[in-house]
Amino acid sequence: MTTSLSPEEERARKRQAIGLDPRRPRAREAIQLPPEQSGGDGRFWIAVLLLAAMMIATGWMVYDTVRAPSNVAMGSTDLHLLLRDDFSTPQLALASAHVDGVWDTRFEDGHYQILVEQPGNLIWSTLGLLSASTYRVETSMTLVDSALPNEQSNLWGYAGLLARYANPQNFYLFAVDGQGAYQVQRQKEEVWQILHPWTQTPLLKRGGDANLLAVEDDGRQIRFYANGALLFTVGEPRLPSGDAGLMAGTRSQGSARVRFDWVKIYGVPLAPADE
Repeated sequence: MTTSLSPEEERARKRQAIGLDPRRPRAREAIQLPPEQSGGDGRFWIAVLLLAAMMIATGWMVYDTVRAPSNVAMGSTDLHLLLRDDFSTPQLALASAHVDGVWDTRFEDGHYQILVEQPGNLIWSTLGLLSASTYRVETSMTLVDSALPNEQSNLWGYAGLLARYANPQNFYLFAVDGQGAYQVQRQKEEVWQILHPWTQTPLLKRGGDANLLAVEDDGRQIRFYANGALLFTVGEPRLPSGDAGLMAGTRSQGSARVRFDWVKIYGVPLAPADE
């Protein structure tokens, strides 16, 4: 006997078969100020109200150690593809929401778009990796034309990936901007910490061109890649295992329109404990 499933039921079945949450809870409408350095003390202004799905992650916390960037196109060699979503028929239940004149998230013309119209905001949507404690997430991301007339959003916009997302107060953020720089931060219990400040690198393409970004979490380290090269490693992360997400934001001026062309999710073996 055959059973006819609706498109939504079929997507849920496929997600559940590879260990993802069958129907990720929808992200709620919310906003946060961006991760921008203020003066020389590295402090951040933080607002409540975030665009995110409330997830629960458990685990233990250990001290952070950071390794300097290295142009090594390496990662786990034992990967298996769990999901590839090119957004032609979306499999990921990314948020689609809108606040007039402030921000907008949607699937459009075969990609996922985050539009940030109001300066000083950080917007994201999580992927729903509720059953995966280790993973590699890859995406092709482009900071495209300005969201507002007569404005160069590439000067102010940034975008990237979240990792170990537990809730709106706890996650790692890996960002690149339209000027070829990247930054890594951690938010823990609503307190931001810069793990690596904005740094220019020839490895990144500027606004208008796509950058291939990846975050790989093997349980002991989180590695951030751009265009096949390792930019940064967080060793022995303080936050427990958690979800991943796509994000975009603006600094104290300007707007941003960010296009994600596809997302790939790989399973990664758990790194062995030190002897």
